[in-house]
Amino acid sequence: MLSCVYILLVWSITSSLATAKNCSGESSDTSTESPCLWTMIKQLVSMENRLNQFMNLSNHNHLAINKVEGKLEKDEEIKTKVKILEDCCKKQKAQITSLVSSFGTQKRECRSIQAKQTAMISLLKGNQNKMMGMQLEINKLKKKSFSCPDDWVTFSGHCYWFVYRKVTWNIAKINCQQKGGYLAKVDSGAENSWLISKLKAEVWIGLNDIQTEGHWRWTSDNTGLSTSYWQSPEPNGGRAENCVNYCKKICEQKTYGWNDLPCDYPIGYVCEKHL
Repeated sequence: MLSCVYILLVWSITSSLATAKNCSGESSDTSTESPCLWTMIKQLVSMENRLNQFMNLSNHNHLAINKVEGKLEKDEEIKTKVKILEDCCKKQKAQITSLVSSFGTQKRECRSIQAKQTAMISLLKGNQNKMMGMQLEINKLKKKSFSCPDDWVTFSGHCYWFVYRKVTWNIAKINCQQKGGYLAKVDSGAENSWLISKLKAEVWIGLNDIQTEGHWRWTSDNTGLSTSYWQSPEPNGGRAENCVNYCKKICEQKTYGWNDLPCDYPIGYVCEKHL
């Protein structure tokens, strides 16, 4: 725009100079009423008007340029902000990509842990089943260990085996030992009453005075008498009768009680052992 004004100014001056030259060529009259002077004045006035117009136009264009420059500055700010936002988006995208990758890794780790947990649960269930089986076996063993063998009867933590096959006292003693027990030892009135309630015939028990006449001792632990349940008037056999049995029919009594007999007399016997 300024170049246009410059061209117009040059053209106007050139035109004025040309007019002045023509006027000087036509007449040298310096009268105030010279037509050339008026022509130059008109041209100068016209040139001033044009210059004013061009100046106004230039000012207008300058304002427009300022507006455009302001817009361009704003556009630059917007571009800067857009650039910042783009950079921020790139960073966030990178972070999201990293998080997705991390999530995938953690997901795989979780699946691996879950698989291990499943395997451990399966192993624990297997071990639990084994333990249950072992517990059943233990219970069976306990039941066997805390129960009497077949043909034996339980009383107060002891097992008793009643045998009515007639043998001597020594054979009865050996048979009880082979069964893991001993000829019965009577420790209390309750035990004596219970034994009597189970008896079906005369039987040997472990009491004897084989070593010393009149000193009655139990064959199971070689202890002496703490209580006794003799039939009346027993014992009365002396050296001929050194072994004790439960007697009823032989003694011609109504109930069973203790009696001394020759050790080689054949009768039944009762064995005892701990649970």
